[in-house]
Amino acid sequence: MATSANLSSIIRYYAEKQKSPFIDQREFCTWIKKYAEHHVEEQAELVKYLGDPTGTVTAELAGLEQKHLAAVIPNGNKKMIISIAYFSVKYTAVYKELIKNESIPYPVETDLPKKFPSTILERKAAQEYFIQNMNEEPSKSQNLYVVVFPRDLPALLLPACVPIKILVESSQMKIRKVLKKEEYHDYFLKKLRSANPSKEISVKNFYSAFVDKDYNGYIDVTDGDQYYLWNQLCYFVRQDFEKIQDRTADDTSLLQAISISEIHSTYLKEKFQTDRKREEALKELQSNLANPPYFFSTPQILKFQDKHGKLLFGQYSEEDLKDTLLKLSTESEDNTLPKLVVFKVASGTRYYIYKNKVISLIVRLCNEAHDTIKEMLVNQWYESLLEYTKLPEMTNKDKFEKKLELLVEDNSPVLYALLTANFITLLSAEKNLDDSLSTFQLFADGKLLPYSHLLMLRSEDILAEAKMRLPFIYTIPLISWIIGLFRSRKIEKQKREAKEKQLHEEVDPMSVLDNEEGGTKTKKSRHEALADKAKELAAEFIPEGSTVDRELNFLAKQWNRMISKEAYNNLTEDVNSLIRDYTRRVCNTLTAQSFTKERIENLADALVRTPNMQKIQDQKALTEYVQLYMIRLVSNSPKKN
Repeated sequence: MATSANLSSIIRYYAEKQKSPFIDQREFCTWIKKYAEHHVEEQAELVKYLGDPTGTVTAELAGLEQKHLAAVIPNGNKKMIISIAYFSVKYTAVYKELIKNESIPYPVETDLPKKFPSTILERKAAQEYFIQNMNEEPSKSQNLYVVVFPRDLPALLLPACVPIKILVESSQMKIRKVLKKEEYHDYFLKKLRSANPSKEISVKNFYSAFVDKDYNGYIDVTDGDQYYLWNQLCYFVRQDFEKIQDRTADDTSLLQAISISEIHSTYLKEKFQTDRKREEALKELQSNLANPPYFFSTPQILKFQDKHGKLLFGQYSEEDLKDTLLKLSTESEDNTLPKLVVFKVASGTRYYIYKNKVISLIVRLCNEAHDTIKEMLVNQWYESLLEYTKLPEMTNKDKFEKKLELLVEDNSPVLYALLTANFITLLSAEKNLDDSLSTFQLFADGKLLPYSHLLMLRSEDILAEAKMRLPFIYTIPLISWIIGLFRSRKIEKQKREAKEKQLHEEVDPMSVLDNEEGGTKTKKSRHEALADKAKELAAEFIPEGSTVDRELNFLAKQWNRMISKEAYNNLTEDVNSLIRDYTRRVCNTLTAQSFTKERIENLADALVRTPNMQKIQDQKALTEYVQLYMIRLVSNSPKKN
């Protein structure tokens, strides 16, 4: 044995040297001192056993007892150390021989020496332990377990380092050995045939494959008919051998093998059900990725639900999710883009979207950005014209395009990220492969269309609308020119004075400090605190770069399918009225601390379940609409003192 400072290994080494697992503690302390003196140069940690090692050994033995690696029992006036690792090595060798010779019985608890107290070993329930460790790699632990079988079968002695797969293989070998015997071969074959009269060929093929072939290793029985027939066969064998009153060691070993095989079959059944549920959940995941709003970040994907409202994450693992997203976003055919593409917004958030949904999303975002950006430009140009100043983008097309790009970047980061994504140019080449990709033109001559074309905005139209808002006097050219002349000089003078004031103005730091100390802090009212909390929570419900109104408008179109404008507006107003009344009642009992995301979801779910709301078909979109509308109402609630 290589020099070691591990007490469990040293005890085992001493036991093997003495050819006995029962060690006198006093003699062992004397020996370990000599052992340490001899090997301390090779293993510096052995220095703790120099001098009088009794205290150190006693303390470490207490730790080994807790880990079930050793035990100390009284032996008259002396104390005796029991090396559990010694037995673990011994029975590991038995299992190695057992896989070569199926006639060797399984080691059982009664095989232990009489003076060995079996209570010091850790006991495991067979079904629980086998299923938990069925696919685990062999352990290096020196523990020895007592594995308790159902149906009052003798408990098995199983070292932790023995893989469960060896037990499964050996159980099949033992069952096969019995079935090969002349008195049992045709007997159990007849039983199987009688139980399955319509599966004569399947029974014959199964029996031939499992029993009659010379191969004596593990046979996979996971196929439908094979699995069913294998479980039936195990049941028939167990049923017959349990009736035996005076069982031999072979009979007991066979019943243990049957129990192991039945537990393995239970594991296969549970694994099949879990795998099927996982595959269904992953299909549901891919289906959810195709739903509005079409682009999802990883935190949003983790919140996907199945048809019954249960979270999909948990039905598959984090590793499954990563592998699925990686596969969808990297694997492709015929040198095309993968099915799922990824883009990143300025904040660093990564979003996943199906490539055949990119154009649809861009169209939607362009339509939403059209109204927002147009209103911003009209207001900005109107204010500029009031001051008799002209902005470069009013007349310069390049400046106008640059301005639109900046506004899109600031107000619709998702749209900007999509338009500047590296896959957009490649996507344009695939438009002929999918009809949905040719519904909207993004490119002309291989280049992205100008933002003015995408947003359907013209500088001339915006300038005309801004001028229409100006007072009548601004429409008279001569008067407008004279006022503008003096106004421009006045503005330049104001700018110069403001700049000089900024450069020469000195601030007294003490006065600032006095102002800070003298300022009164007003305590927020409950409604103000609630409104602030609603604004914080809005970020969890609204996609990055969007707004409450934009999302409400989008969701309303999902659940409100009325064709006429009047009916559409009436239904929307009816729903909004219900939400307002409900929110007004609820707000009287809410506080900022109790107003959480979960609380909003529960309140929205309760309202949607009312009879009037149940008449609307798209309950998912309606629920999300109620959540957002409640947040908007609370965040805009009047502040009460």
